[in-house]
Amino acid sequence: MSKPLQGKRVLITRPQSQAENLAEQLRALGAEPLILPTIAILPPEDWHPVDEAIRSLERFDWVVFTSANGVRVFTGRMAETGVPRDVLAQRKLATIGPATARVLQEVCRAPDVIPEEFLSDALPDVLGDVQGLRILLPRADIARKEMAYELRRRGAEVVEIAVYRVQQEIEEAQEQIVQLPVPDFITLTSPSTVRSLAKMLEEAGRTAWLETVPLICIGPITADAVRELGYHPARVATEHTTQGLIQAILEEAMAHAHTNTNA
Repeated sequence: MSKPLQGKRVLITRPQSQAENLAEQLRALGAEPLILPTIAILPPEDWHPVDEAIRSLERFDWVVFTSANGVRVFTGRMAETGVPRDVLAQRKLATIGPATARVLQEVCRAPDVIPEEFLSDALPDVLGDVQGLRILLPRADIARKEMAYELRRRGAEVVEIAVYRVQQEIEEAQEQIVQLPVPDFITLTSPSTVRSLAKMLEEAGRTAWLETVPLICIGPITADAVRELGYHPARVATEHTTQGLIQAILEEAMAHAHTNTNA
């Protein structure tokens, strides 16, 4: 029996450490994954703000994690500094999205709240009254500031700490990108992957991919980054997860098949 993505090449732009899970699921659907890491996740240049936050965890009312990377790095650093995870478990915990919640549950406990929309902009509404509360945001160095701004506007004291850095992988990918065949779909999972891929393709003389290959985005913020560069997302996942991204690819493939049938 033919699989729904049989023979389709799907470009994966996630960091190497996160690409294989998506690739494995795509192979199961018959696709040929093309892994091109556009960004790398690196430790912060300065651990002191992280260590200081970890040692004063008991002073925070909420800890909000916006990515699985944030959970892994933060709890890993807790172990290195000798602070038991029970201290984190005793705080109120929030995550953006089920993947981050799943990792948090694996290493500590399930979060108290997850917004129905898997977007950081939706989080302030689910925390309730934050007037006078202290909220810790362990996340990437390039994280958007809108959520922190909104929480402060509502009266919270917000401490943002960079627990990891996002670095573009431009030079490392140059030789690889020239050898890649043209994909049938390009997956984009963050604004960072969008900007980094665009720069890679520009330097490789392949910007036409962004104009002619369907761009499948994991969520609206990633889609906005595509539009800011002057391109158009073909489809945005309804559920902003890996499963939602795969579903969006399937829907786009089905739409193409239908168009070709009627051509």
